[in-house]
Amino acid sequence: MYEPMTPPPVVQEPVDEHDTTFDRPPADHPPKDETAVAPSTHADSHKPVSQPFDEAKDDIIINNSNHYTYLLVVTSDAASMERRRLIREKYFGLRNNLLPCMKFNTDIFYKFWIHGGAPKPDTPLRRQYEAEKMEWNDLAELPVATHLSQANVINWVETKLAAEDITYDYLIIQDINTFVRLESVKHELDSGVIGGNTESPFTINSDAPTNIVWGTFRGDERDNDAVVVGARAIKLALEHRQEIEAASEKGETLLTGMYKYFQALDAAATAPSSSSNADDKDPEAEALERGLKVPEFIREDGPDVSPRFIRWENNVESVHTEDIVVSQVYQGAEFIDLARWTHLNPVRVCYRSASRSASQLPLEPLDDDEDVEQLLKEQHDEDAEDGDSDDDMVNVDDDGVQDTKINGKHDPSTFAVVTSSFIYDACMEPSATRAAQNKRDYALKHGYSFVARSAEFAQEAARGQRKTVWGKVDVIEKVLPKYEWLFWLDMDAVIMNQDRRLEDLLEDVKQRYPYGAATFDERVDLVIARPHRDPMINAGVFLIRNTPWAMQFLREVQRTTSWFQKGSSYEQGAMWDIMRKSEHEANVFLLDRDDHTFNTFPSYYKSGDFVVHFAPDKCPNDATVKGLNAADKILAGETVTKTDLE
Repeated sequence: MYEPMTPPPVVQEPVDEHDTTFDRPPADHPPKDETAVAPSTHADSHKPVSQPFDEAKDDIIINNSNHYTYLLVVTSDAASMERRRLIREKYFGLRNNLLPCMKFNTDIFYKFWIHGGAPKPDTPLRRQYEAEKMEWNDLAELPVATHLSQANVINWVETKLAAEDITYDYLIIQDINTFVRLESVKHELDSGVIGGNTESPFTINSDAPTNIVWGTFRGDERDNDAVVVGARAIKLALEHRQEIEAASEKGETLLTGMYKYFQALDAAATAPSSSSNADDKDPEAEALERGLKVPEFIREDGPDVSPRFIRWENNVESVHTEDIVVSQVYQGAEFIDLARWTHLNPVRVCYRSASRSASQLPLEPLDDDEDVEQLLKEQHDEDAEDGDSDDDMVNVDDDGVQDTKINGKHDPSTFAVVTSSFIYDACMEPSATRAAQNKRDYALKHGYSFVARSAEFAQEAARGQRKTVWGKVDVIEKVLPKYEWLFWLDMDAVIMNQDRRLEDLLEDVKQRYPYGAATFDERVDLVIARPHRDPMINAGVFLIRNTPWAMQFLREVQRTTSWFQKGSSYEQGAMWDIMRKSEHEANVFLLDRDDHTFNTFPSYYKSGDFVVHFAPDKCPNDATVKGLNAADKILAGETVTKTDLE
């Protein structure tokens, strides 16, 4: 248990208006040293930790490599979904996946390391867990037999991630119920000084900066709360793992055992020896050799240091400027309070594409007689005509959204590949995540965004006014304003031809449009197919463009109450009715009796077809698995026919 420390409690104030990195005690508690402050457990009066630094001043560097300065691994059980949500939001500013991180392109990479296996099948928890995997793609699920230990996490990093060519300088491992001031950890490691304004600062060896282990080495479960270890120290730990584990006591972590192992070696090396030839060694060369072969251990639990890795004491007032890790924070509300109290600034893990609506200001109140659709169209036309600058520039907002301007005009992410991540029942549990990965891989290959959503379907189920499948329209209304084109695919649709680009697909469709490509560009906002034998459209796969007409069309679909509970078409039937109205026909390109452009049923499949849509009357899981297996064969260079899909 964390114990109160001396000297007496201190309340700290900013040093000056330009330097708020650390606080100094008030006049009634004068410090012994103006440059060093000792941490305290409680203060005489309580005030939030001051903001340490402003990351907004940092230069923006797009990292297109697989090497990261920082690799964060958060160990978690599968059920801790709410805490993972908070960590994404508070650590990285990822509040939703509407503008997703398709690639970690900053200096930090993270994963949640899921131990203990997935939740039990055919349970609401399992379905929510699978949805999280589809939406965020940041869970590394370990076999049930892989127990939680530092050694297993490190082994996973050095094997699984290494096989993906992911390398790093510093590995940060934390427990799911630990709060880490990640921004401060980065800042201190970047500066080369750990605890620079405490009583015991530590300067990192510039000749071997990644040969450090920063944490606690008590020999009990607390050593699993959090640790920071450099890549060089990891290599040494693995090189000496057999000896370390042989000398370790039961329950000790690998890095605690490593600390004790090298302490013992150091004690033996410094013992008096009658045959010593130490005088013959060059001190600088010896120091350099030691820096490469012996890790430097930064202890947060030593008898002569004031620990900055502390345990939660049930109030934020016990957390001070110098504290950098708070463990055993089990309540989500307390995690949120800690983020607020410590002024935790999110650390960007990616620079995302700009939203299509980034340049739109909030709408002003409308007069009752104003035409909403016409005003939106006028605003859309004005946005398209704006911009006289010849400069190319990149702006990044507070959420890390990259806004690229070319010749003064916004160039937002053009395409989003969008699907459902909502699993209704046990039917699609086995294949849903794999089907989403098929679509994600396609989006990654061509530089598109991939968005999987479940919340809108859950919201329909909660309302109970219409079939849950109507969540599809809710999703499209939410996502579409952020992109130019949205490519919707049902969960049971599988991309068979991963080489088919949406740009090429649109160009092909334009050439087939009876009124010409120019007219298509001017007025067509929905491209959808009616299969050969179907009485209406199939809304399992379609393209829709972000225009005022499209948003108005979706609103009218949403108001078509006659289809709320009318099976089996539901939202599809509503779309079919609304798109055939005279005022909407010009904006729709109906691929009539079309089975091959982008919505192919298995029995009609031909080699090279883009998407196969499995929509059987019964559960589509087995059919979807067949399609996914066939898609994998195609990627491996094998030939697939319709018999592989039926």
